[in-house]
Amino acid sequence: MRYLRRLIWFIASRLLVILLVLGLLTVAFYFSMNATNIYIIIKDGMARRAQVIMMDEPVSQLDNYFSSSWIARDDWLQSALNNVDPYRDCTVTGFDHRVSLQRVWCWPWDDTASAVVTERIPAIDGKAASGTVPDWPAGKYNVILTKENGNWKIKDITLLEWIQND
Repeated sequence: MRYLRRLIWFIASRLLVILLVLGLLTVAFYFSMNATNIYIIIKDGMARRAQVIMMDEPVSQLDNYFSSSWIARDDWLQSALNNVDPYRDCTVTGFDHRVSLQRVWCWPWDDTASAVVTERIPAIDGKAASGTVPDWPAGKYNVILTKENGNWKIKDITLLEWIQND
């Protein structure tokens, strides 16, 4: 009887360790999957936002990346739609958009996430009536995302600080 009890305890303890390791691997997998999706949404969404502002692209393209409430609140987008942005007299043909992710956090079972990113546009190709195309201000942002119908969307972008554009 003593040997049977030892055998059962041995198997149960090893099984518990295996289950804990599998649980941690599952949490790490879903965290990584969410972090990758969030990075892609932020990178593509902020690049598309810059295209809408500088290149007069349709605002409807932002619906895949941003919540509709944030699109209505974004001062830069609204000024571009009302032709009062600094790029209204410019013909922008392209730009070098860079986003670097400093931090991202999202529990695998949660529908909200936050990230800290740095956005830069060091080079803008185009012509302006004044001679030079205005620089895009580089900044460090706190980005809040929510999951809507299984897809991540940017709900809010808050400027943390302006940074020097390289």
